[in-house]
Amino acid sequence: RPPSLPPVMSLTRSASLQAEEGNVERSLEELRKMLKEEDQDPWGTDSTLKRFLKARDYDLEAAYKMYTHCLRWRRENKIDDVLKNEPAKLGLYRKLVSSKNHGFDKRGRPIYVERVGKIHYPTLLEYMTVDDLIEIHIWQMEKNASLCKESSEKLGKDVHQSVSIVDLAGLSMSHRHGLSFIQRCAKIDEQYYPETMGKLYIINAPRLFPFFWGICKPWVHPNTQKKIQVLGSGFMKTLREAIPSHFLPSEFGGKCTCGQFDAEGKKKKNDKKEACLCVPVCNLDEMKDKLKYRNEEYDSLSHKSLYVRAGSAETVTVQGIDQSGSQFCWNFKTMAKNIEFSIECIPKHSGEFPEIKSESGSSPEEILASKFASEFKKGEKFVLHPAQKVDKHKGVFKAPVLCDLRFVFSNEYSWVNAKNLRYKLTATCLESAAPVPEE
Repeated sequence: RPPSLPPVMSLTRSASLQAEEGNVERSLEELRKMLKEEDQDPWGTDSTLKRFLKARDYDLEAAYKMYTHCLRWRRENKIDDVLKNEPAKLGLYRKLVSSKNHGFDKRGRPIYVERVGKIHYPTLLEYMTVDDLIEIHIWQMEKNASLCKESSEKLGKDVHQSVSIVDLAGLSMSHRHGLSFIQRCAKIDEQYYPETMGKLYIINAPRLFPFFWGICKPWVHPNTQKKIQVLGSGFMKTLREAIPSHFLPSEFGGKCTCGQFDAEGKKKKNDKKEACLCVPVCNLDEMKDKLKYRNEEYDSLSHKSLYVRAGSAETVTVQGIDQSGSQFCWNFKTMAKNIEFSIECIPKHSGEFPEIKSESGSSPEEILASKFASEFKKGEKFVLHPAQKVDKHKGVFKAPVLCDLRFVFSNEYSWVNAKNLRYKLTATCLESAAPVPEE
């Protein structure tokens, strides 16, 4: 047991904590005074307002702006009602992603476990769109908040943060297809769920992890980065120190064996080991075999629909992923007749860039970046693909720098017929954007 602090040091520390708590309460009182009548909401408890104050380093104006922006978002999207009904595709998601809420840590914070390394994003995105995944992510964040409230009432203290265990065993380059989803999650969590992450344990981090972390790190607030602990395979001791053994899955060094029993409490028989874990590993082979549209390039389950009225145009912007460049892929088809299709490129920076060389071995559908070297140096918006009337189109563009692509579907030439499309637009990191560690 560590020795106690000397009396003088103990008193000094106690006085410092009391002063800090006093400052927080004064800031909370001032923020309360700033709230207008339309800003009043049952969701805006003292605990919630303190989170927004801390997220903005107790800058009252910044905290007020952040809080009211979040409040508008919650009202417009009816977030308070999210937990009343499960997302439509949650059952499907659970067959594709191994994840689970699993007890509480020693501080009463709810634990969420996800086997990210076992996710196969190409398969997941055939069944679900990124918007589907975002809906489930928001539902999970609200569920975590509900568990925090439950723990607060039981323990008689404020619990407003959760703990996540992310298992990266199985991480591969196919996970780059999930980066756009991860980027959107990071933005949502930063804007609408500040200071709700107490700790993130990343376990079984492989040699490939630094490659992905280098891309994702700029999306994560510096204060949040401090709460992330990256562990290799020797993670069990660290988890045991923070989580009661009866809440820690047996496969992670704990004593919980809930995965060995079915919903009725009976011992599972003849099940594979992966299915008897506390957080079972999904059978993705079965899901791959059941793909409904696996041979239809232009109309998969991950394609979206777009309606373009007569005499109008619709645009869809896909954001770049990484400072070192992104690979954009697209394909679409109209349900009937053609449409005028074009692509605009919007670089995020101007100036000198690394030399853009002509690619060798590129596919016929690829638009070569080397043809636009001068446009990239100017840093101004330019036409990547000129307007062309087509009934379907597919292509690839490997941008050497951070940029967005704006896809324009124009039906302005037709004043009679509206057009329906099925489209799929994605952005992933370039495989050559950083050296990939050897397995």
